[in-house]
Amino acid sequence: MKYLITICTVLLFMAKPIEAQEKNKIETCTFSVSIDCQGCIDTITKDLAFVKGVRDLQFSLEEKTVAVTYRNDKVNKEALAERIKKLGYEVEELKPKEAN
Repeated sequence: MKYLITICTVLLFMAKPIEAQEKNKIETCTFSVSIDCQGCIDTITKDLAFVKGVRDLQFSLEEKTVAVTYRNDKVNKEALAERIKKLGYEVEELKPKEAN
């Protein structure tokens, strides 16, 4: 019984560093995109929703920005920008100071 408790304790402590590694893989990048309506948002959402590693999208029509939360071990921000460009939009990455 003590052996089982020891193994469970060791496994519990080993899981914590794995969880920390997962959090380090999540990044958010904000792009300035030439969007001007809900149709633009829908078009980008439908395309990026199928990109492996994309976790969340946040849009601002007022500021014409798209914030993409993604796993950096699955996709990079250059590939995301290229996907948006292929949809016909002008894209520029905003540096963290510029991205609210």
